[in-house]
Amino acid sequence: MQRNILLVDDDRDEISILSEAIELAGIDSRCQWARGAENAYEMVKRDLPDLILVDYNMPGINGISCMRGLKKITGVATVPILLYSTYIDPAMTREALSIGANGCIQKTLTVIDLVRTLKTLFSDLQFA
Repeated sequence: MQRNILLVDDDRDEISILSEAIELAGIDSRCQWARGAENAYEMVKRDLPDLILVDYNMPGINGISCMRGLKKITGVATVPILLYSTYIDPAMTREALSIGANGCIQKTLTVIDLVRTLKTLFSDLQFA
């Protein structure tokens, strides 16, 4: 079954890397790109995804605030959301989990490392 994954990030290069890693992780999916929080809110209202990955460092509305906004949209409460960033500290993880994130991903140096991380998270979420 093909999964609909929404990637929320202002950086086109990061979207390419995430999309490639998701494909290499063996997930039959269709990745869509929201260029920020406002774009993500509109996209989710039109087509509820099966998974949302949100970058923490975005101009305007950061990833934590974006997740808060997403959680207010009907149906999103049941959608797994993962926060990712170049650096994830314990306080950020606690805050993300407290508002309903299913996990946090620190950006890795290689796509292969990211694939391993995604496979583990997808398994934990029973998403594979």
